[in-house]
Amino acid sequence: MATSRGSGRVVGPVLAVLLVLGVVTLVVVPRITGGKDDGGEGSGKLTDVRVLAGSETLAYLSDPEVGKRLATFGYRLRVDTAGSQDIVRRDLNEYDIALPSNSPQADRIRREKGLTRQQQVLFFTPIAIATFQSLMPSLTAKDLVHAGNGVQYFDMSTYLDVVNHDTRWPQMPDVGAYKSKRLVLLSSSDVRSSNSAAVYLALASYVANGNNVVSDPTTADRLGTQLARLFTNQGYTDPSTEGPFNDYLTLGISKSPMVLIYESQFRARQIANDNSIKSDRVLLYPSPTIYAKHTAVPLTDDGEAVARLLATDSELQTLAVHSGFRVSNSAQPAGNTGEGGVVPPPQLVDVVDPPTQEISDTMISKISAVYDATSPPSPG
Repeated sequence: MATSRGSGRVVGPVLAVLLVLGVVTLVVVPRITGGKDDGGEGSGKLTDVRVLAGSETLAYLSDPEVGKRLATFGYRLRVDTAGSQDIVRRDLNEYDIALPSNSPQADRIRREKGLTRQQQVLFFTPIAIATFQSLMPSLTAKDLVHAGNGVQYFDMSTYLDVVNHDTRWPQMPDVGAYKSKRLVLLSSSDVRSSNSAAVYLALASYVANGNNVVSDPTTADRLGTQLARLFTNQGYTDPSTEGPFNDYLTLGISKSPMVLIYESQFRARQIANDNSIKSDRVLLYPSPTIYAKHTAVPLTDDGEAVARLLATDSELQTLAVHSGFRVSNSAQPAGNTGEGGVVPPPQLVDVVDPPTQEISDTMISKISAVYDATSPPSPG
């Protein structure tokens, strides 16, 4: 019997015959060890491929058009979601692909599990900030927002200064009708579980470190403690980016005046034209910013085949653009095509690299310690 899970491979007699006949390619050979289903396209039987992915890719992976395209190659996705930080720590034995939301996490999974199959960057997206038109005069007057080449940028250095002074909205200039007494803070997901919050921390640490990527544990220790207030002062945070973004869409400015999201989330809703992005909604780009590279780590041969399809098949890449992502292949150069009447995404210049996963973990552990120190004791 043929199997693809793990490092060994046994080629069964049926597969051997097909190889001799020269009619088999990697992407169309289904796994013989189960997971098939009658009635699919192509061969009529589909091989299930289990994926553990960040929640922000779920809409794309579960898109019926993506499923239909993969079925022509003999595959069907079964997707579970988790925070990207959790994916790094999970037992992945039951999966064919791990799909964290950034390349440092993918590199760590591959290294720690001793994997040799080629990982694939499927698509990418910059981190962004969703806010409201009514706050723009205040943010601009405070030098938090400035325009350049048609893009609205959010200055991270000025923002850290605002946070360090515990600035509240009534202290902001030109605040207009927004009378909340809350601290001026970006709403994010939980840095202990979510990649978008870890990217937020990476940006903040870069700026706080004199515009240098944090590269040593001593600096990471210091900045983790110093920047903890960005997260602990928010109160409860969701484990994934979908939570704060949905609050932004449904509850509006009263709950989430400024929300850290992925550009892809905002653009996907614009492209869908589902009226969730109202005329008063604004997308800002942090300066500097970081691209989150959604990177598939194949754990089996079937996972490797499907990861390659997702990364290179022109139809699947076009569907990724429909889901708001940027891609980088010949069919969709840099993902800069307008979809659904939405203008192409801007080309960003001030882009930095994240620290290694180990350095990120060091900073996150310091923030976690601050959470623990400020949490009330559990009832005995």
